[in-house]
Amino acid sequence: MNIVEVTGGNAKEREVVLATVYYCIRALMPRMRTLDIEVKLYNIKRAYGYCEVGVTRREFEISIKRGLKVFDLISTVCHEMVHVKQYARNELGHDKNGEQLWRASPDLPPDTDYHNTPWEVEAFTKELQLSLEFFHEMDVKF
Repeated sequence: MNIVEVTGGNAKEREVVLATVYYCIRALMPRMRTLDIEVKLYNIKRAYGYCEVGVTRREFEISIKRGLKVFDLISTVCHEMVHVKQYARNELGHDKNGEQLWRASPDLPPDTDYHNTPWEVEAFTKELQLSLEFFHEMDVKF
């Protein structure tokens, strides 16, 4: 059974994040049953969110900026959940120096812009699709 814990933020933010995470698990990884995801809502300075993977590739810590508008909150969670999927399916990893690797291939030029890396292209593409599907399926009204 997947375990999801959301801390920080306010009650409404935690409720929206929890529903969004479970939606993304169903949409992106419907057969995975051993995920352990901790989402922390707090005052992040430089970005809306981050995803860190544990040693087992089944443990994740997602940090999300608190106080976002509802659509930004949902789309940020969706973006980070795409990274969870990438790590859990071994599509995204790290080399011995901590550099990110896409599908175990070191062929990505070192000067590749962040937004043009394959893992970010996929995450930015799918975040909008997932967000809109979440709003439609859950009939979200905020």
